[in-house]
This record gives sequence, C-alpha cells and structure tokens, in this order.
Amino acid sequence: MTHREGTVMNFRSLVSADVWRDLIDRGRRRTYPSNAVLLAQGESPDCVIALVDGLVKVAQSNECGDELTLMLRGPGEVLGEMGALLGRPRSATVRAARRCTGVVLPAHAFRGYVERHRLETVIYQLTVERLNSHERLRADLVHLPTLARVARVVSHLADEVGHSQGTTGTLVELGMPRAELATMAAMRRSSALAALGELQAAGILALGRRRLIITDVDRLRAVARGEEPPGGKSRKDATPAM
Repeated sequence: MTHREGTVMNFRSLVSADVWRDLIDRGRRRTYPSNAVLLAQGESPDCVIALVDGLVKVAQSNECGDELTLMLRGPGEVLGEMGALLGRPRSATVRAARRCTGVVLPAHAFRGYVERHRLETVIYQLTVERLNSHERLRADLVHLPTLARVARVVSHLADEVGHSQGTTGTLVELGMPRAELATMAAMRRSSALAALGELQAAGILALGRRRLIITDVDRLRAVARGEEPPGGKSRKDATPAM
C-alpha cells in the first residue's frame, strides 16, 4: 500500500462497505462533546472506537506534563486498535477537536472482528505507512526553513484530513487554534503564525479561526519542498519560457 499525495488514508478507505458496516453494527454509538477525551495515554486498551463523524486530535504528554499535538484524525478511523491488538497501554491521548460520534467496541470483540475478516495485514500496512509518513515529516522538519516547515505540516494535514471544496481549494478543519500547528512544526508559536500570515498574503492559504483553506495546492507543496518563494507565480499562471 502506497499513500498518494492528496488522498485521505484511513481504515475505512481500505475495507469494503460490508466490512465497515459490520464493525459499526457490532458497537455502541456514543457522542463526545468538543474537548472530551476519547482515549487517554497510559490507560488499559479495553476498547476501540470507530469514528463516524467529527474530528479528533492525537497528542502525547511529555515529561513536563505538556500535551503535544501529533496529528488529526477524521471520520473512517479506528482509534486505539494497536493497543487492543497488542494488549499494551495507550501510547497517546485522543481528544475531540469538535463534537464527535464514535462506535465503541470492546477490545475482545474487535480482535474477533479482525480475525473474522482477516484484517491483520490491512491494519499492519496502515500502521507502517503512518509511521513512515510521520517519520518523513519529522525528517523534513529538521532541515527545512521556517516557512517551508509550516507549509509541510499544512500539506501533511491536507493529505490526512483535507476535503476538496471544488474550485475553491482544499478545506482543512483544525478544530483547534492555528497556533497549535507550531507544536506539529516543532517551532515557536509566533514564528508559525507569522509563516501562516505569509502564506495567506501570497494567496496560498485562506485562514479561519479553526480551519484553513488551501487555495493553491501546487504552490503550497512547492513551498513545502523549499522550491518556490511565496510571492512567486502559481504554475498555472506562470509565463512559459521563450
């Protein structure tokens, strides 16, 4: 399985409609208000949650007790699956970034579901691909300049939870203040906010309170690779060399 840029990769996208429906039918539907904890770091893996609506953020607490956002997850995800399969404590906290609906399934029932549908390979491939994606992001952030680092994180989020808005661009619901992107980009909040402002001034992003709209995906990815200054022309508007 290879993740293509611009495609949302989650559990739902890798199984058939019948297999997904079987998971939903076997669990107990529950609604979580904004900021509610769905799964807590360090707790026993007694259940998994299939997210059918809403947005969650996955975070880890450091030695100082600060909660650092690692990623966002949207509908179609199964949360806590590796802990349930391996019998290990939760490695991260999953919190509702906005109101969410999930289907809760006991860990033993989920293990039976995975065995019945022979999903071990699917879950393993999804886990490995996500680990690789996260490692690629971390490696990129080490050597990229400030603006490119922020563009790289936004590009990553677009791949994970972005939704096409037709001709207007790609919507990325954050469910959190934009300043929290600084954690994901491993930089100061003031620097991250300044970089977002530059991308907006260049016509690459439109900024909302808890959302972003990528208005020029090609230029965003170019900036994320350090290939194009934000004030440059978009590829579709560029004048061909004579």
